[in-house]
Amino acid sequence: MQELLSLKWNIIKYNEESEFIDIEDILLERFNWDFKEEVSLDDLHNPYLLVWMKEAVERIKKAKENSEKVMIFWDYDVDWVTSTSILMHFFKKVWIIASYRLPHRINDWYGLKNYFIDEFDSIWIDLVITVDCWTRDIEVIKYAKEKWIDVIITDHHSVPEIIPEEAIAIINPKRPDCSYPFKYLSWAWVAFKLMSALAHELLSKNEAEKYIEETIDIAAIWTVADCMSIVWENRIIVEAGLKQIKKSRSRWIRKLIEQKIHDDLDSDIFWFLIWPRLNAAGRLDTPYKAVNLILNNSDSVEETIEEIENLNNSRKVLTTKFVNLALENINPNDNIIFYHSTEITHWIIWIVAWRLTEKYYRPSIVLIEDEEKLVASCRSPEFFSIVEILEKYKDYFVAFWGHKQAAWFTILKSKFEDFKKEILKEVNKIDFTNHKKTIEIDKIIRPEDIWFNFLNKINKYKPFWMGNKKPVFLIKNLNYEKISYLWQWVDHLKVDTKYGFKICAFGLWEFMEKIKKSENISIIFELNLDTFNGRKNLMLNIQDIIIN
Repeated sequence: MQELLSLKWNIIKYNEESEFIDIEDILLERFNWDFKEEVSLDDLHNPYLLVWMKEAVERIKKAKENSEKVMIFWDYDVDWVTSTSILMHFFKKVWIIASYRLPHRINDWYGLKNYFIDEFDSIWIDLVITVDCWTRDIEVIKYAKEKWIDVIITDHHSVPEIIPEEAIAIINPKRPDCSYPFKYLSWAWVAFKLMSALAHELLSKNEAEKYIEETIDIAAIWTVADCMSIVWENRIIVEAGLKQIKKSRSRWIRKLIEQKIHDDLDSDIFWFLIWPRLNAAGRLDTPYKAVNLILNNSDSVEETIEEIENLNNSRKVLTTKFVNLALENINPNDNIIFYHSTEITHWIIWIVAWRLTEKYYRPSIVLIEDEEKLVASCRSPEFFSIVEILEKYKDYFVAFWGHKQAAWFTILKSKFEDFKKEILKEVNKIDFTNHKKTIEIDKIIRPEDIWFNFLNKINKYKPFWMGNKKPVFLIKNLNYEKISYLWQWVDHLKVDTKYGFKICAFGLWEFMEKIKKSENISIIFELNLDTFNGRKNLMLNIQDIIIN
């Protein structure tokens, strides 16, 4: 494996022999025995393999039969938006009396609390279904039981040693006693599994299968947005979601993606187009707006989309402001980056943490104040498990949950300095200089190798996302004719060559002068299809440049 230094990444790794290996053989190796060129919903595992799925289904059926009131409790980000929408849409179809409730981002923060149970008790709620939470809320579930309110917990986060025994069911593929073959389901997919099991119980076989197919695009959105690996079942749901989105009966989806449908449609339509807009509603206003958009199929959809578009534009401006503020006030050489601010808002801390980790390849913890408590969002690079390290200090926290590379906690201000000292002792034992940000090249190619049939070969292995990233290519010693800024975007570059494809470098404007001083460059890129005004062109999307 050869290594080179580049402009943007620390190290570029590539295999010289890759020039002589067919791209399909390279991509096929990622899947091993699991690859199918055509996937089907019939390949999905039985939802009843999820432990306690039967108990959850029976309890919901009982609620329908007895006309009981069901409350879906969720939080305010897009995963909960899509999950709640999946369940609410189905409950409405089968005449289950259901409503939904979310906490206030600032006043309530995350988690089911006793006062929510009191609220539900006052309006005669019989059954609460939590989405993406709360396997750790033992005392609150006990309190609900005292109020004669049943609770079904659906989750996909790491499972603590002690779980609420009073819950009717805890559906979580990560439970150690769960035999479900695929453990890496997004929450929306867990909700989809619950809905699928109910559909086959409450609808005819044909009606259930049709309904599942028509609603799978909603679950696919969050499978991508939650950065789940696109392997096994996740690949099936995203590919099925991409097929369904082209013929979606949902007015809001058709409006959002109009003029964006083309032959090269891939997972990034969920990540760049749909997810940020749904998320912006909960970040800057109320997620109820996003749920209403999904559940509402009337003409008022266009007005709501316009409101959400404006919120998304505001989100971009505020994100830039707060990220820049953080970059000015941290030490990038710390093994773990702490950033504590009174200016940052609740909804932006995860973005700041993510950007700090992305830029410096270090774990980061961004904190904001909440009266006598501090609320933290944590992110970490691939080689480091932030949730594993935090688990060692969970006794310090008021609340805590997360994944390998993303976690959240709440801590009393009085305990923070002691916690910080302890975690720094642990983290400072690690030599972070041995972990450098790298990009691996899948194949070395020549400019003359790039044709539409080459792209067609690649696209057989879509959808591309985490776990199956778009292949990255290297062209060595590319002679170029001109480099310039890309139209109105001064932070993007355009490279002109004698070859018949477009070359764009996004976010590499700061290296313009270095590049100009070199007669030829080596480029690292992804190959895309650019569709504009009905014309199709091959586009080389440069990820990095090596100055020769």
